[in-house]
Amino acid sequence: METWKRNLYILWFGCFFCSAGIGMIIPFLPLYVQELGIHDVKEAALWSAMIFGVNHLMIALVSPFWGKFSDRYGQKLTMVRSGFGLAIIIAAMGLVHTPIQLLLLRALFGTMGGFSTCAVALVAIETPKQEVGKALGMLQTGQVAGQLLGPLLGGILAEWLGMRNSFFFTGLFILIATILAIVGVKETKTYRKFEFTWFKKKEAGSEPIEKRDAPKKKQLGEVIKQSPVILTLFVSTYLIAASFQSISPMITLYVKSMHIEEHIEIMAGLIFASSALGTIIAAPYLGRLGDRIGHLPILLCSVFLIAILHIPQASVTNPWSLMSIRFITGLCVGGLVPSIASLLRNLTPKGIQGSVFAYNASANSLGNVSGAMFGGLVASSFGISIVFYIITGVFFLHFAMLAIQYKKISTASKRGESEM
Repeated sequence: METWKRNLYILWFGCFFCSAGIGMIIPFLPLYVQELGIHDVKEAALWSAMIFGVNHLMIALVSPFWGKFSDRYGQKLTMVRSGFGLAIIIAAMGLVHTPIQLLLLRALFGTMGGFSTCAVALVAIETPKQEVGKALGMLQTGQVAGQLLGPLLGGILAEWLGMRNSFFFTGLFILIATILAIVGVKETKTYRKFEFTWFKKKEAGSEPIEKRDAPKKKQLGEVIKQSPVILTLFVSTYLIAASFQSISPMITLYVKSMHIEEHIEIMAGLIFASSALGTIIAAPYLGRLGDRIGHLPILLCSVFLIAILHIPQASVTNPWSLMSIRFITGLCVGGLVPSIASLLRNLTPKGIQGSVFAYNASANSLGNVSGAMFGGLVASSFGISIVFYIITGVFFLHFAMLAIQYKKISTASKRGESEM
């Protein structure tokens, strides 16, 4: 078997275990906060938002550093380092006794970087150019499958064994992913051997980094000058991430507020999983449809429908009804990320696509942080239902922004396709 295929198959399972592990605990952080002594729903919502958001904030701060580290020493070493760190820290979260301890550990968790992020980079680097899209698409299915099963498994474990034990199982899942990477992943590209003296300028080989860093600014300016509408897609990515993360940490508390007496964790897990299932079903179909009719119409329709679907979620009182609406919303979500990624690919000249996608990822991280904090503040002050109405307004504004620039984006995308 070719090395890149072997890496892909192993990292598929690695990303699956990582995503499933993280999915086992994230939906239930608000309940864990209450278990740690914060019983007021609004206060728990605020703490949950801070605990969720600080992780993404730290990722945004340290990612450039780990990016340079991986360029110098390789993606595999960075992935293994991240995996061991994440496994230990997340297991320690099951031992905390106060919300502030959990907040600090979540911040430390973010400084480790992401296992899945390293996996995506390694597959992109090691896979032949003609197979990169297919390989990354397959890798994403592993991540989404983990996101789908994680909340279900987490809900069952939380009810049977207690929420603290979910953290230990998550640590085990990430450890398994790390061991798979150590044993099976191979890099064909040669990297420098890691030494603890790497931070010394003379031994670190600062010249290659300077050469690498200098073009980045020129590349960003060049691509935006050629296709200014790329900024619009960056804003789209930010708004999508901010909107979804403003409500995701609150779903469990929202379910609990429906006066369910039993199986709260399992029901919340099913609601999370229903949205992921809808995305898995729709994303491949909407991607192929976008290839035929254009990705911008798919993006516009998805944004508009999501705006409408958040209106009934604000007033629903039955968890099964919420689950149904979230499933339909997940179907529409399947048209967001593939459409934006395809448009960015068409708009970006060859040779600098990596830089553009990196900035798009930064927009996503900033959206995760600001969305979680904003949602927590709104929910603690006015109630969780108001968050749904605000998301509706944001998506309608998002739709208007894209509609106004429809002609510019469409023209630039067609021009980019013809130049490739």
